[in-house]
Parts: sequence; structure tokens; C-alpha cells
Amino acid sequence: MTKANDPIKNIQSRIDELEQTINERGEQIRKRTRQLKEDLQAELSPMEMLKRHPVEAAGASFVTGIVAGRVIRSLFGRKPRAAAIQPSAESAPQAAHAPQQKQPSQIGVAVGAIGVELLHAAKDLAVTWLKSQVEAKKK
Repeated sequence: MTKANDPIKNIQSRIDELEQTINERGEQIRKRTRQLKEDLQAELSPMEMLKRHPVEAAGASFVTGIVAGRVIRSLFGRKPRAAAIQPSAESAPQAAHAPQQKQPSQIGVAVGAIGVELLHAAKDLAVTWLKSQVEAKKK
């Protein structure tokens, strides 16, 4: 009778070994995944990017500031030249037909606010980076 049970015990021991191997490999994969996540977070952190690429970060901030400034200026900036000219007494009837200044749209106001916030964020990043550079040189 022991010979009849041997193949079943062999199969059961093999199943147990496979389950143990699967559990070990699963734990190894989880550890590697956690390590990879931590490495990626460290590599892609804003401070690390600023430390590795300060010129590119300054350039990106500069270009963002220029674009945001142009958007803000186009929304809130210069008046049309025709509206800037004072109407004389003779041209009073023409002044009635002159185009009125248009009010900025809600979208324009929102884009302007976003542009200002982008400028503030870029300034804060630059100041933080400069502080870290000064502190690093002091040490």
C-alpha cells in the first residue's frame, strides 16, 4: 500500500514546492516593484530635475513667462488706435457708430490668472533652486 501512496505524496510535495516557489517569486517581484517606484519618484522629482538640468529649467521658465506675458497682454493690453483718438465736435455722429471697447471674456480672465500663477510658480522654483545652490556651496 505504501507504493500506491508514493506517487500521490510525490505529486503533493511537488505542488507544495511549486507553491513555495511562486510565493517567493511573488515577493521578489513586489520588492522590485517598490524599489522601482521609489527610484522613479526620486529621479523625476522637480528638485532633482532642477539640479540635473538647471539651464533647461531656466529656459523653460523663461519661455513660459514670455508666452504667458503675451497672452495676458493680448487679453488686457493695448487699446485699438481708433478708440484712442478723441472724437472732435464734427465727428460726433461718427463717434456714435465707433466700436465700443469689448470687455474681456471669462475665459480670457481665467487664462490671465493661470498665466500669472505660472509665473509665480516659475519664480518660486527658481528661488528654491538658487537657495539650494547657495546652501550647497556653503557646505
